[in-house]
Amino acid sequence: MSLSPATKRLLQDTGARLPVVCGPMYPGSNPELVAAVSEAGGFGVVQPIALTRLYGHDYRSGLRYIKTLTSKPFGVNITILPKTAASARYAKMNEEFADIAIEEGVKFLLTSLGKPDDIVKKAHANGVKVYHDVHNAKLAVRAADAGVDGLNLLNSSMGGQTGQFEPEEIIKSVLAVRDEADFPMLCAGGQSTSSDLNKMLELGYAGIQCGTRFLATEEAKITQEYKQAIVNAKSDDIVWTNKMAGTNSSVIRTPMVEEGGLRTNAFVSFLLKQPMTKALTRLWLLRGALEKYDQAAFDPEVQYWQAGKGVDGIDEIISCEEVIRRFEKDFKLK
Repeated sequence: MSLSPATKRLLQDTGARLPVVCGPMYPGSNPELVAAVSEAGGFGVVQPIALTRLYGHDYRSGLRYIKTLTSKPFGVNITILPKTAASARYAKMNEEFADIAIEEGVKFLLTSLGKPDDIVKKAHANGVKVYHDVHNAKLAVRAADAGVDGLNLLNSSMGGQTGQFEPEEIIKSVLAVRDEADFPMLCAGGQSTSSDLNKMLELGYAGIQCGTRFLATEEAKITQEYKQAIVNAKSDDIVWTNKMAGTNSSVIRTPMVEEGGLRTNAFVSFLLKQPMTKALTRLWLLRGALEKYDQAAFDPEVQYWQAGKGVDGIDEIISCEEVIRRFEKDFKLK
């Protein structure tokens, strides 16, 4: 397979051998997992809250620990939040996450949510690449105009907080308004096999971002029950619920998830629609969701398991090295 200019640029930006990114996950992003993906030839990305809250590492020390496990590059996910009364504390925390990552020599940031303008300026001043999460063409243009080095196109097959469109739809809409041969765009969601990778490259993506495939690995520090649920699940078992964060999240259908329904009640739904209460309501829901995800990571009885529709291509728990080897099976660098 001949590499496109965009894929070549992605590999240059990440330092990876293969255009396969292990996305930031909660749960997930334990140092051993991030390091193993990069060491194998993919590219691991740290989710700071998972690293610190869930796995108990001091953030700076955690980044340094990853560097003891691999000499290969890895990235960090930074959430951009508005500096409102409801989120000011968390906005400041994420700014500190970015500053420390840059201080520790991380050369790749994957930003989420807000406008990346300020962080792009800071990152570029320090020789750091920035890719930004988007879920529609309008946000893609806005991020590209802000100077990001690439985009992560969130689709409706991903696990966790999900996108709105199928992979084919979103890249088509973005290319209609932003078509540059060497501008990398990652496909985020639903990819778990080498044929998936090749199909997305043919559609014009520079590479893929996977989450679910890397949760079902030996290095991921979640319960065996969670991993086995991913192996056993089919795409029809993946459902959307807005009870975790106020927006749709993809999880494996379990009795615990379905208890009380998949949607918020009428009162909470009303609060989510009001400009004055939307942010606080989402924050309240997210706090509760994090507690459930904390428990689900380590307690097999708590079955709030995030996963995407890539489960169809996952049939066993293997090492990250084997995951990358299988992705690389039909992928020949030219």
